[in-house]
Amino acid sequence: MAYSAFARIHDLSKYNLEEIKQFAHAMDMRILEKGLYQLVEWSDKNTSMIIEFHLDGRFHKIVQEVWKDEDQVFTRQQILDHSGSKVK
Repeated sequence: MAYSAFARIHDLSKYNLEEIKQFAHAMDMRILEKGLYQLVEWSDKNTSMIIEFHLDGRFHKIVQEVWKDEDQVFTRQQILDHSGSKVK
């Protein structure tokens, strides 16, 4: 499986929307929703990542990660359970 740009980043919460746009520039990006938060999806042929940001661009949370060729969908809770991190 080819890794996405996100695989190179250890802690996405340290980056804002503009910084993530820069390192994921080779992936397709679209804004899914803009309300209290902004939902942004990045995708390529192997991966899809949906991240929620505060309206000022600060990282809020990873909503979903999809590994397309493995047919695996990870929600925020599954990611937190696997990493051992606590829910904020």
